[in-house]
Amino acid sequence: MLMLSHAQEVRRDALAAIPTPAGTSSWRPVPHHDVVNTLTDRAQARGLRIVSERYAVTDGCIYPQPGQSLTIRGARMYGSLDFEPIDGIPFPEGCRPSAGIRNSHDKSFALSILAGSRVLVCANGLLLAEHVINRKHTSGLSLIDEIDKALGAFLETLKGFQETHDRLCQQRLSRSRGHHVIVELARAGAFSSSDILKVADEWEQPRHAEFNDPTAWSLYQAASETMKAQSPARQVDGFKALSRTLLALVN
Repeated sequence: MLMLSHAQEVRRDALAAIPTPAGTSSWRPVPHHDVVNTLTDRAQARGLRIVSERYAVTDGCIYPQPGQSLTIRGARMYGSLDFEPIDGIPFPEGCRPSAGIRNSHDKSFALSILAGSRVLVCANGLLLAEHVINRKHTSGLSLIDEIDKALGAFLETLKGFQETHDRLCQQRLSRSRGHHVIVELARAGAFSSSDILKVADEWEQPRHAEFNDPTAWSLYQAASETMKAQSPARQVDGFKALSRTLLALVN
């Protein structure tokens, strides 16, 4: 998911028109369109088919000399991509493999490549995913190697994610047990105590029919649905607490 904040959304082909400043012996900025094209090419080579993609940019600034600043148009780029499930690798219904990217031409942050079942890239600096690889723009940067590393780790995780999904689906919860788990999730920081009733109502009367069975997985979905209203910063910590605590409670 891409959170625009103050950024300007652009099409992928517009990234090629954004100039890349000249580098130095120790700093080698990578063109935004090279990052995106390499990621999409390597993902498709692994069987990932793009369902949707979004990109955004903001201006930045570099300082060639002390006291001198130079504005760089579109210096900071953010992107998110959603893929169809991969043939031969089962994936829970309602979830999609996703990737995210962040790149800069003004030394504001390193190249970041994200992959997972829940990816958040926000123009205010927040990143959330199962796998996040950060690589400085140095002469030793190999774009293909770094992207392959992120995608390889992600594909290995998909199998574990399916196992987690199956495990939660098999854990049926009584009404009292479900309410206990919801309270414990709030105590762990997944969501605020004021959201306890919202999560309980969503679990008992889900808006999506596929989550009607009172299982730990449907409770996960109920909490996720409620947590979407939280700020991006709150979601980063909340979803970590949700996964960690729920798995521990239903073990």
